[in-house]
Amino acid sequence: MGAERQRAEEFAGRLAEAYGDALVSVTLYGSAARGEYREGSSDLNLLVLLRGAEARTLRRGARVAREWAAAGERPPLVLPEAEWLDSADVFPIEYSDMRDAHVVLHGSDPFDGIRIEWRDLRLQCEHEIKAKQIRLRERYLLSADQPEELGALLLASASTFLTLFRSGLRLAGAEVPRDGGEVVSAIAERAGFDPAGFREVLRARSADGDFAPAGDGPVVMGYLDAVERTAGWLDQLHPTE
Repeated sequence: MGAERQRAEEFAGRLAEAYGDALVSVTLYGSAARGEYREGSSDLNLLVLLRGAEARTLRRGARVAREWAAAGERPPLVLPEAEWLDSADVFPIEYSDMRDAHVVLHGSDPFDGIRIEWRDLRLQCEHEIKAKQIRLRERYLLSADQPEELGALLLASASTFLTLFRSGLRLAGAEVPRDGGEVVSAIAERAGFDPAGFREVLRARSADGDFAPAGDGPVVMGYLDAVERTAGWLDQLHPTE
């Protein structure tokens, strides 16, 4: 067990003590659940479901949550169970990504009985990738001649686009790899782009070193092309059934 998993389990235990019967479950998701956690740059993502989320209930875990955040950890995502069960149509990307990589630390599996509709996932995915593409263009315009700023932009946006790439694979009825580089290769095969540029950004993110690509170089051009072609592919995607 990695140190991050141990921290998460200890936090889940403290929440169980604080909330008692009001706690439904604590679930680890994200990079730590996928086996891609990197100390110092990844977050420990936790979903906490309560039987109710009224102020008086939430307060019971305030001290534990405050100490967790003070230690540099990301505050948990806290929802009442009824709201969680009723929101898969609103957050299908987040639900599907969490469902595919999660570890229950306490209580029941929050995804038991959860159904994610293809149309809901397609609508959110298309909206999100086009919105993020617009934002990427805006930031590129400001950073195109500043390699260090441009490198920071690509590194910061990569995880968001990886999440959308995984959603695209789910929409296509394809298996979703856990490794980010394999996700890029799989979506590249379907959307029709060269994965080399995006994969180079992922390598730079893992290396934690200087990353200052040229604004008109193959890495940046390949990254932008990957986003553009994936957005276009999603726009033409139809149900596999």
